[in-house]
Amino acid sequence: MMNNAEFVKAQRHFLRGEYGISIMDFNSALEHGVDPSLVHMPRGIAHLKNGDFIDAVEDFSLALKIDPINDQAFFLRGIAHFNNNDVETALDDFNDAISRNGRRGAAYVARSLGLKAMHRVAEAENDMKTALSLADVEVESFIKEYCISPTMYKMAMSLFDLGKEPWKAEMRGKRMEVEH
Repeated sequence: MMNNAEFVKAQRHFLRGEYGISIMDFNSALEHGVDPSLVHMPRGIAHLKNGDFIDAVEDFSLALKIDPINDQAFFLRGIAHFNNNDVETALDDFNDAISRNGRRGAAYVARSLGLKAMHRVAEAENDMKTALSLADVEVESFIKEYCISPTMYKMAMSLFDLGKEPWKAEMRGKRMEVEH
């Protein structure tokens, strides 16, 4: 039977926001035989939160070797690439995430940011409209959760500042539709 004490410790540190310690504990869990399919996603997220974008990409890639249709792994790997200023590769991952799960609004927002960075404004606006139609993305939480690098943060803030009123109006409209 595998010893999962390190895995439990890793999860506990992760939930406390102690990403560096959780990474060490996830590594120890792997060394003690914990199933890699349980470790790569949370360790990748810990690397992402810690600003270790290359290590995050590696973990999400390992997760995709285990589960090649995992839209969350594609999305998060794209976020890691984007934060590491590799926008083209990030767009590929966002496309893969959306092709596997077209209902994930955050993937459309992320792809919209990538398209905007590549000056593909009309496509970026279409993706933002799609994200709004799904009504499952809050701007502030998206920025806090995924815009880790200063470059991505500034880009997201400028995009959302430009569209703040239309975004809020659209979200108010969605809430009113749900209430009635």
